[in-house]
Amino acid sequence: MVTIKDIAKKAEVSITTVSRALNNYYDVSEATKKKIIDIANEIGYVPNRSAQNLVKQKNNTLAIILSGLEKKGGKDNIIYRLLSGMYSYAESVNYEVVLYTTDSAHQRDKTYVQFCKEHNIGGAVLNGIKIDDPYFKELLQSDFPCVLIDILAQGKNVSSISINNYEAAIEATECLLKHNHKNIAMINGRREAQVSIERYKGYVEAMTKSNIELKSEYIVYADYMEDKAYEETIKLLSNHPEITALFCASDMMALGTIKAINKLNLRIPEDISIIGFDNIPLSEYMTPPLTTVDQDFYVMGEKAAKQLLKMIKKEAYEKNYILQHKLLERESVSML
Repeated sequence: MVTIKDIAKKAEVSITTVSRALNNYYDVSEATKKKIIDIANEIGYVPNRSAQNLVKQKNNTLAIILSGLEKKGGKDNIIYRLLSGMYSYAESVNYEVVLYTTDSAHQRDKTYVQFCKEHNIGGAVLNGIKIDDPYFKELLQSDFPCVLIDILAQGKNVSSISINNYEAAIEATECLLKHNHKNIAMINGRREAQVSIERYKGYVEAMTKSNIELKSEYIVYADYMEDKAYEETIKLLSNHPEITALFCASDMMALGTIKAINKLNLRIPEDISIIGFDNIPLSEYMTPPLTTVDQDFYVMGEKAAKQLLKMIKKEAYEKNYILQHKLLERESVSML
């Protein structure tokens, strides 16, 4: 690969002069610039865009940092839709999207500021971050702009994109209540995830408003994983056969729950009604089609990218952008 060292040697100038000439600095004469550019073209030099951005302190990229990616997480299609939305907006303004990954363990080895500086990140969209992650408290005080997906937080350079998970969970639980269900269990996600906390609060609010006793044994956590939801549902329904409805805090967990119900030779919705959350593409093709809360992750990604660019450019932006959600009633819920 041809480097600026090769150009410097042939032009008989310093590497610094070559770098400054290629980046059009004023302190290099026009004659020297022309000589260096002619040699660069002659020997086939291709500039490193990342290096140029570092030199110019300019970065035409929008970063997304994904935390806690799961090996079996591809079925939900959520990350793909977020990235598609970000890419669509970024392309419209001649920016690129760059993806980075992390997890709780790696966050203890390297600070958020170190991570951003190492990768020349001027600002990022963060998805999958938990409120007890090392990065979370740090980014609230950071000078690097960040947009959080599904976490409403206050920080000097922080904004968020989310639906109202609390209200959505109330609507989902009320749907089951309107179908005369009272023994309603909840398959929740990760205890530390703000979306799990908000969806649990919504479930509690709907049950309390209907004067239905809350039973702690009806609440289980499956970490948004299909396999774990399967295991937890088997235990839950075996120990509590009186349960007639399940509110799953994600469609992926609902998929595991459906498998468990089939394993127990129960019928959906005749014996057990189910509501999911997210409206992943698979939900419409489950047997029966799944009643679920729809949130548009493509629009979420698009809005997040737009919000991030405003922050990077120091333009006015909304601290907390709430997207609309919708309860899609399909065939997995029936009257008791």
